[in-house]
Amino acid sequence: MKNRKWFAAAAAAFVLAAVPAAAKDTWKLGTAGQPGSVLYDTIMDFIGAHNKAFEGKRAIEYQLIVNEQEMTQQVIRGRIQVGATSLAGAGVAVPEGTVLNMPYVWENDPERVYVTDNFALPVLTDIYSKKGLVLFSVADVGWNDVICNWACLTPADVKGQKMRISPSPASKLFFQALGANGVQMPLSEFFPGLTTGLVRGGDLPFLYYVTTPAAQGAPHYVVTRHYHHPSAWIVNKALFEKMSPADRDAFVNAVPPVQEMRRRVDQTEKPKMEEFVKKGGFVHHLTDAQREEWAKLVRPIQADMVKAIGGRAPEVYEAILRGKKEYADRFGKKS
Repeated sequence: MKNRKWFAAAAAAFVLAAVPAAAKDTWKLGTAGQPGSVLYDTIMDFIGAHNKAFEGKRAIEYQLIVNEQEMTQQVIRGRIQVGATSLAGAGVAVPEGTVLNMPYVWENDPERVYVTDNFALPVLTDIYSKKGLVLFSVADVGWNDVICNWACLTPADVKGQKMRISPSPASKLFFQALGANGVQMPLSEFFPGLTTGLVRGGDLPFLYYVTTPAAQGAPHYVVTRHYHHPSAWIVNKALFEKMSPADRDAFVNAVPPVQEMRRRVDQTEKPKMEEFVKKGGFVHHLTDAQREEWAKLVRPIQADMVKAIGGRAPEVYEAILRGKKEYADRFGKKS
């Protein structure tokens, strides 16, 4: 019943930001982020700041679209104007972005932030542009971890099990490396699939997971930290280029600072996990040695992942490797 109500809301409900009555134009922002998540709160901050800046000229409304692949395509086609999604969610339209989602490519958060901002983002911005999108901000959704309807604490537990994979080569090859029986499906099919037994688990970032039916269908959250989800903020390129330079600046400046968006994610995860456990959920924190059991199966196939992604993925990967080397040289960290 809870899942049915959730999907009814996803299909029919529009949660609107305050829209100025005199607005001459209305845009829609599509996203899978929903009330209760940090991403949703950040989106609403952006919408509020945008609508204040453009009062009487244009307003943006929030639209829940659970299928991120479809939402990205709608922004490209101009059916909706703005989107906020994970790079993996945009992976069908822009597969090269999923290089940043490759399992165990990052050593730690400071390295990830440094390399993403200084090396990967300039390449991705150009790639998105050629797809008809302006990538106007990249922040965080959080680390992806494995979720199951049983305590799947080791790779051996997952082997042979039906696990949902996203429409992304990184997701597919991750579960292949673990020996799982991967079933590809969008998020909109994943949640009922857990209820019907079509799949037994998958992987999601906690702050999104806990707001969805997956938290009931797969209540065991295993902190593998196998890859990270940046959040991609996109706008239809043709529409953006029609704006005046001043309006472009006002549009982009309505987004909260990247550092603030990242801070919100970092500071929210632990208390949300504690709340989840109090309500009967399970969060399994792994030791470094336990996490390494997952990582050692995956690292050897990173080159295969880049090849499978195709397009300009090798260019993105080379930028990441250059950034990791510079980070190690500058800060003395392992790369």
